[in-house]
Amino acid sequence: MKQISVQKLTQTAQITRGTFYLHYKDKVDFLEQTEQQVIDEWFAAAKTTLTPEGEPTPGFALGPALRYVDQHHQILLVLLHPQFTQFQPRLLQRFEREMTAYAQHLPAPDGEQPPLDVQTAFLATAFTGLVHHWLNDNRRYRSEFLAQSFCQLLKPEVTPVAAWFAPVGIDLPIGAEKA
Repeated sequence: MKQISVQKLTQTAQITRGTFYLHYKDKVDFLEQTEQQVIDEWFAAAKTTLTPEGEPTPGFALGPALRYVDQHHQILLVLLHPQFTQFQPRLLQRFEREMTAYAQHLPAPDGEQPPLDVQTAFLATAFTGLVHHWLNDNRRYRSEFLAQSFCQLLKPEVTPVAAWFAPVGIDLPIGAEKA
């Protein structure tokens, strides 16, 4: 980001410097707002989905969430690059915060399950890691196949918070894994 000037940003976006500064304090503010917007849009895509019964999804609908990633793969690949040091921690915090809120509606743990913070950290890093791998692998699999694969890796009886990743919006027959 240090190599990119405000002038280059405004030329690429075809806006004036005045317009840029009307919306952003500086390049850092631009990056922070862009990162937050991507995270907010991603979560909105995963929450505005209805179950087949017409009820809102109580968690994170994997089908629409991964379709969002597929549609916005270029910006997500850039933001997940190590030079953008704040994006992944912000994304993980959002996942953990949302899962913790979801867990408040679950029955009390029975003592045999891992602590909530361990569950949320595991699931957040597993999912974002899988998404990052998928993007780096040029989205070799269809988003629906990836969603189903992730669901197969989750065992709610061991990790109850895993049910937050709702298998909603996935209409792909088993075995149709190629994009």
